[in-house]
Amino acid sequence: MRKVFILYGLIILTFNSCSNKQVQLPIIDMEGIQEIQNHSSIWVFLETKGQDTLALLNKNNKLLNTHWIFNIDKRLTMHHIVPLLQKMQANRNEDSMHKKEGMLNYFSYANVSSNNISLIQFDPTKYIYSDNEYKAVLDKLTSYRMMELELGNNKIYLNNIEYFPNQLIQKIEESIGNDSLSTLQIILKYNKNTSYQNFLHTKAILSKTNVKINDVEYIFN
Repeated sequence: MRKVFILYGLIILTFNSCSNKQVQLPIIDMEGIQEIQNHSSIWVFLETKGQDTLALLNKNNKLLNTHWIFNIDKRLTMHHIVPLLQKMQANRNEDSMHKKEGMLNYFSYANVSSNNISLIQFDPTKYIYSDNEYKAVLDKLTSYRMMELELGNNKIYLNNIEYFPNQLIQKIEESIGNDSLSTLQIILKYNKNTSYQNFLHTKAILSKTNVKINDVEYIFN
């Protein structure tokens, strides 16, 4: 079960358990998926131990025969989150008598446009960590027009040119229109210290375009 509180402009989900832990969701001014049926929630909390920041996964409510909604604290970085996403993807792919085909994964966020919780579909993703792996992926995609979208801390680069987030949709749509006869793909790469807030905001923007997003994400130091 979850409760939604609006506190000092932040939307907070409270996981009702003995520990009563809270998740500060990413705040995004963009419409998303409003509701899905047959779902269960997965929680990723921020926890501190001394000077260390940890991501604490709670999957007790997870059911294989449901859609999964990932409620992840926006203060975490992708360094904390990606190993947990890899673990849960592997868990989703395991053979089980309880498994049901067609079940999808979603990220949740605080939609300040409509003051509610919205969702973004989380497609199966392969995460790579080295220049050689990334080069091999690019070599296989020579038949496509590729755009590299790189996230930094509060910055976004499209083919090495810096843009504000609100410029991305227009720029991507312009690129599609300039050469509609060839297939355009975007491949996402980001520093491991990129905030989850920045990551999901970019995902929300990309979900509003008509371009194909490659299923590989490159995480660099």
